[in-house]
Amino acid sequence: MNLSGQVAVVTGAARGIGQTTARVLAREGASVAALDVLPCTETVQAVEALGQRALSVHCDVSDAQQVRQAIDEVVARLGAPHILVTCAGVVSRTDLEAMTVEEWDRVLAIDLRGTFLCVQAVYPHMKARGYGKIVCVGSVAGKVGGVISGPHYVAAKGGVHSFIKWVAKAGAPHAIYVNAVAPGPVWTDMTIGHPYRDEMSPLGRLGDPRDIAEAILFLASPASNWITGLVLDVNGGMLMD
Repeated sequence: MNLSGQVAVVTGAARGIGQTTARVLAREGASVAALDVLPCTETVQAVEALGQRALSVHCDVSDAQQVRQAIDEVVARLGAPHILVTCAGVVSRTDLEAMTVEEWDRVLAIDLRGTFLCVQAVYPHMKARGYGKIVCVGSVAGKVGGVISGPHYVAAKGGVHSFIKWVAKAGAPHAIYVNAVAPGPVWTDMTIGHPYRDEMSPLGRLGDPRDIAEAILFLASPASNWITGLVLDVNGGMLMD
């Protein structure tokens, strides 16, 4: 799991799965660029406390110009990224009949287009180096048609699952490994107020951000160098695929 000397970009890094992933990657030796629309001060402090370099960049992942500028800043200040983890996302429970076009577009813009834009921005740097690890956060909802979430979230995460497979095939000749994790319900600031229950998982508890971050670490490390195009279930047995 040694990531010494590597540069990791983590989106949605201000809190939740993204913040925890930044800490876990730093624990294993990576410098971390934390991208978010929210302040990443706490994340940067945690990474630096582990002895690694850290950078906070304000970035709306749905905005192509902001994403390009953010990656340019990462390259200039930390170096070209070896690792990209796309955690930025929003979740909503709005049902089909109540759905507005504006809400549909917003969720897909952040959860799906944001993933595309970030992957597109780092891909040339990884291709030039001849190595890269991309891990995108999908969802069990994108596999089973939703647990509690709305149809826009399901569509976005299903799109992420398909997208990483295309990029995995294109990146394989350049040793760019592209995978996703599909979490079940995880307790984070974003999911507070959602009616998740511990009994939804055979393990009798909902996920902790650390559960997802450690799986991401595996896919971001050399330990997974014979794995690409995988959507890894990390859901406590909710889906056994």
